[in-house]
Amino acid sequence: MNKSIFSLIFISLLMSTTDAFSQKTAVKQLDWTTAAQLHNTDGSLSIGFAGAINGVSNDVLIVTGGANFPDKMPWEGGKKSYSKTIHVLEKCKDKFTWIAAVKGELAEPIAYCGTTSTDLGVVYVGGENENGLSNKSFLLKWNATKKEVETKSLADFPLAITNIALTNIGNVVYAVGGDQATQSSDIFASLDLNEENSQWKTLPKLPMALANSVAVAQKGKNGTNIYVVGGRTKTASGISDLHNTTFVFDLKKQSWEAAATISDGKSSTNFSAGAGVAVGTNSVLIVGGDNGEIFHQIETYLSQIAKAESPELKADLIAKKNNLVTNHPGFYNGILLYNTLTDQWSKIGELPFLPHVTTPAVLWDKKIILSNGEIKPGIRTPNVMLGAIKK
Repeated sequence: MNKSIFSLIFISLLMSTTDAFSQKTAVKQLDWTTAAQLHNTDGSLSIGFAGAINGVSNDVLIVTGGANFPDKMPWEGGKKSYSKTIHVLEKCKDKFTWIAAVKGELAEPIAYCGTTSTDLGVVYVGGENENGLSNKSFLLKWNATKKEVETKSLADFPLAITNIALTNIGNVVYAVGGDQATQSSDIFASLDLNEENSQWKTLPKLPMALANSVAVAQKGKNGTNIYVVGGRTKTASGISDLHNTTFVFDLKKQSWEAAATISDGKSSTNFSAGAGVAVGTNSVLIVGGDNGEIFHQIETYLSQIAKAESPELKADLIAKKNNLVTNHPGFYNGILLYNTLTDQWSKIGELPFLPHVTTPAVLWDKKIILSNGEIKPGIRTPNVMLGAIKK
């Protein structure tokens, strides 16, 4: 097992007092380690995947699906490859090992699904592959006796969708936004896994169409709510609208409210394609997103290339765009924390490794898992990073 210990990042988490609105701040430590690295079926080190499905079922980590460029980068003519191979990581105390010869595979290669871990298994919804967008939903469950990941088909989602966000409260799954073929969606829907032959239930629409947002269920002033952080929206120009928004769905009122804009405590920041988890009793932690500064530049070049009237201008724009992506410094490395009681954002540190985007965060035994993902345009990582919050 390849394991390296990075510098400590001090995290401020919220401790409850008798008065819920006068929270005290306690200093915690978040130790980041490389728990494992993904390997190919022949034993060689994988180049990793963006848009992989990550989730915990019966105390193992399932890593499956996703997309990468195995031969050449996209700007060099490389073709994106989609996976359906299932990898399973088990742990024994502080040691992590991939289980050999796992039985089962996905129904089809898929990437950029919404995914969330429930007590019944890992749910994934939508996504995309070389055939287009999917409206399928599945439940993945680890069978330790058979060394098999069992797949159960769930009700079709109302839309063919990718870049959708999922979260859950118990065994009720909530799906938020995403991208349709030509536009982003404002859909919000739920699926109750406890019901036999359960169908997706459409809920009040998002305040705006959003894709690549983070959805987290966490306790707020009025009980458990759904918090939707950041995201982006497709536009006709091809240059996305990027967002610094926080929206809260009050389950009791069945309505949306706008909350504080995403901020590092000094200035607001856009955030998309990152990961988030509920931490403690009243906090949402987000990491590894894209603040959109270079993303917008790349989209602008792509729009200009499409409209270029001469071969010379087109070649010049392509060269500038390729130079931008090949010299990309990596994504936003800030670690941001949202207090659901005080409605405040703060920056509590920075990741000591290149941030992962287009991969969900998973809580496993009260530790944060960031597995695979994109670390620069076209470049993936095979690393499974583990963040341990310590007193």
